Amino acid sequence: MGEAKQRETFSQRIRREQPFCIFCGGTTPSETVEHYPPRIIFEGKHRPMGLEFGACRVCNEASREADLIVAMLSRIMPDSRTEAARQEVKRLIGAVLRIPGFAQEVRPEMDQLGTLLRYRDIAAQLPSWNFLRIDGPIVAKAMTIFASKLGIAMHTATTRRILPLSGAVAVQWYSNLQAYEDKLPKEFLAMCGPGKTLRQGAFQVGDQFRVSSALPSDGLVSGHFAIFRDSFGILMGVAEQAEDLEGGWALSPGFLKRPLKVHPVRQAAREGY
Repeated sequence: MGEAKQRETFSQRIRREQPFCIFCGGTTPSETVEHYPPRIIFEGKHRPMGLEFGACRVCNEASREADLIVAMLSRIMPDSRTEAARQEVKRLIGAVLRIPGFAQEVRPEMDQLGTLLRYRDIAAQLPSWNFLRIDGPIVAKAMTIFASKLGIAMHTATTRRILPLSGAVAVQWYSNLQAYEDKLPKEFLAMCGPGKTLRQGAFQVGDQFRVSSALPSDGLVSGHFAIFRDSFGILMGVAEQAEDLEGGWALSPGFLKRPLKVHPVRQAAREGY
């Protein structure tokens, strides 16, 4: 057998280094490599290397619809710069609109003038997009799945440990409107560094994804804040013992294999655009 055939592939290396699914609490062998955030988030699905994880097939595929919805929402701001990117956004919108009930849930705010008047102090900073309602159950479920999966992934990336079954992740998301209103979690962000993105040589995607993390010395808890373009941000608190999370509602590893019920406490982004 030649040297080329003996050479370990990227997928084989990830699965050797991470032999168990990080989203199952380390109880299931990894069968695939999961890129999280997924390629569909990035323009042209062109994603630098980094943040790849061993995952079982079920956990890899269970977030497919959520990834699609979040990818589309992430493209709201800014406007695409190229015709290829604009066509890609159209295809994303078309795919998401085929999800039953989505078109009725994510609808334009009827009182556009009234909305602008409510936010008149920052109206000059707002883009020309129509305001959208994004507080329905389909978006809430998608954002909860996406953010929880990303939180588990970031905990593994920063601690080099799989979140155990005793652990949990709590999430909250923020619309770009809340950012304009200065309602982001400033105290937490002050604890984090300037944020990082995926980078491969000169190629980086800081205009599409950035994440900041706070990690106490024991590494048993971690906190992360991810920003996707100018569209929304996600706050993720992760603890290896669920009782260490402060109140609210959280998901434990293996949640992708169980029916998901979305609790309204974590639906922070009531309105965006």
